[in-house]
Amino acid sequence: MAPKRSHLKSDSRILIIRTDRIGDVILSTPVLTAIKRTFPLAFAAMLVRPYTLPVIDGHPHLDQPLLDDPEKYRGLLGIWRLARMIRRYSFDFAILLHPTFRLAGVVWLAGISCRVGTAFRFYSFLFNCRVRQHRRKGRVHEADLNLQLAAAIGAEIRDIDLYFAVSSDANRKARELLHQRGVTPPFVVLHPGSGGSAHDWPPEKFAALADRIVREKGRKVVVTGSSADRQRVDRMIEAAETRVIRVDDELDLKALAAVLREAEVVVANSTGPLHLAVAVGTRVVGIYCPRPTCHPDRWGPYRRMDSVVLPPLDRYLNEYKDDCHGECMARISVDQVYEKIYKH
Repeated sequence: MAPKRSHLKSDSRILIIRTDRIGDVILSTPVLTAIKRTFPLAFAAMLVRPYTLPVIDGHPHLDQPLLDDPEKYRGLLGIWRLARMIRRYSFDFAILLHPTFRLAGVVWLAGISCRVGTAFRFYSFLFNCRVRQHRRKGRVHEADLNLQLAAAIGAEIRDIDLYFAVSSDANRKARELLHQRGVTPPFVVLHPGSGGSAHDWPPEKFAALADRIVREKGRKVVVTGSSADRQRVDRMIEAAETRVIRVDDELDLKALAAVLREAEVVVANSTGPLHLAVAVGTRVVGIYCPRPTCHPDRWGPYRRMDSVVLPPLDRYLNEYKDDCHGECMARISVDQVYEKIYKH
């Protein structure tokens, strides 16, 4: 049910919607590039939550950020207010990269003539351009699923990477903080949490990995994390026998990106900062659970699948991985991760 290419205009007004977490928005940035590469005169806006706004701030292919503030647009009245705000921009197309019943209703109420979404939701009747995608247990990467939706309105989707703009102010803040802590490149960043978005490798194993990096490679180890990761970072610090430098909850997203860009390698669970490191061009090692909803085929570092570590798939894990609740992560050894970092 895609619109004919001839119906698209070079100056069309396009709204991209992604209102979930930081990593999800990072994995949606290629859509902006695909649209502007194909339709350079198009007006491209993106609707995000306020806390993910820094992800798209400074993107060269974004004309207008829009905010879905959960406080301002709460409840049924909030849905109407959000739709009314969107209606003012007279969009021709809306692409729901994060489809929900609420958002499908918003773009319908906003009167957008072409509404692109997935075909297999109970509310898919609200979309008039439906793309046949099964996301939940699919083995297609999230970034490529997003690009498939952009392709439904004719966007060229080949050879597009993630993007994140690091400002000069963020670079300054990051370098000042690292200098204060006595850290100079090359150094390694470990990110032991995920803010609850994925299954995590045990903090004690992150600590053992840090000890080995310090002792065998002579590198300083910097530990990052959000306020939600504080307990995991505490456990890691308590278990470490060598000195590691923690900067968790001290950096805004832009400054964190600047720190990650300076790192030799970033080792993390499946979480936004891992995708952030990929977006700024840093080498990564991602530690993943094989459960279908968590699988790196969908959520791994984009185009870096050789950087993924999974638990050894023995008979037990093969039989029960669909029911795994993260206990398999303890099966990943420090040796596995260390060898992945220094495989070259």
